[in-house]
Amino acid sequence: GMPALASPAPLLARAPPRARRHARLARCTASGESSSASVRVFKGGSAEVLFGAKQNLLGCIERGDDDGVELALKELAGLNPTPAPARSEKLLGSWQLAWSRQASSSNPFQRAFAKWSTKNLQILSAGGLENYIELGPMTVSARAPIRAVSDERTEVSISTIDITLFGNVVKTMEMTPKPGRGAGWVEQTFLDDEMRISVGNKGSVFVHVREGE
Repeated sequence: GMPALASPAPLLARAPPRARRHARLARCTASGESSSASVRVFKGGSAEVLFGAKQNLLGCIERGDDDGVELALKELAGLNPTPAPARSEKLLGSWQLAWSRQASSSNPFQRAFAKWSTKNLQILSAGGLENYIELGPMTVSARAPIRAVSDERTEVSISTIDITLFGNVVKTMEMTPKPGRGAGWVEQTFLDDEMRISVGNKGSVFVHVREGE
C-alpha cells in the first residue's frame, strides 16, 4: 500500500552550517528492482552524517521508495543522538505520521488508517498518548496512559476510543485488556527534536516528524 506522506521540505531546510558546505547530500534511487535502492556514504562530522541520513529518509518517503526507506531506517538506528529516548522530554509533543510499515498481525483498522488518513497525529504528554486520525468528516481519537518501562521502551495501553462525525461524537469505546494479554509497547529507536522512529510490539515500524517542523 502507499505510505502516508509528509513533506520533508521544512526539515531539509535546516542543514548545519558545515553540512551546507561540506556534506554530500543523500540520494535515494530506485528502479523496478528492490536491490537498486541505495544510500550514499556521507563525509564530514556527526552533524553532517545525521543531517544527510535524515534527508535521505525523508526523500525516499516523498518518492514512495519503500526499499530506500528501509535502508535509511537501518542507517539512522545507529545514529540515535538521544540517550534513553523513552525517558526523554523530546518524546513529548505532537508528531505527524510520515511513513509506516504495518505488521501483518496489526489491527486492520490501523492499516487502513495509515493508508487513507488525511491527518494522522500522535500527541504525547506527561498524562499519556493520543492518536488523532482524520478520515474526511470522521475523526478517531484513541487515548492511552503511557510509561517508560526501559530506556528505549514505552508501554502503551489504549483505554478510550472516540469516533466523531462532522464534529459530533457518535461512539465512545472503553477498552478493557483481554485476560492474559499485557499492554502493548513501542521501542523508540531514534529520537531528536524533529524526527522519531519507533517499532511496535507486533513489528510495525513508524516514522513521525514533529508537527509544525
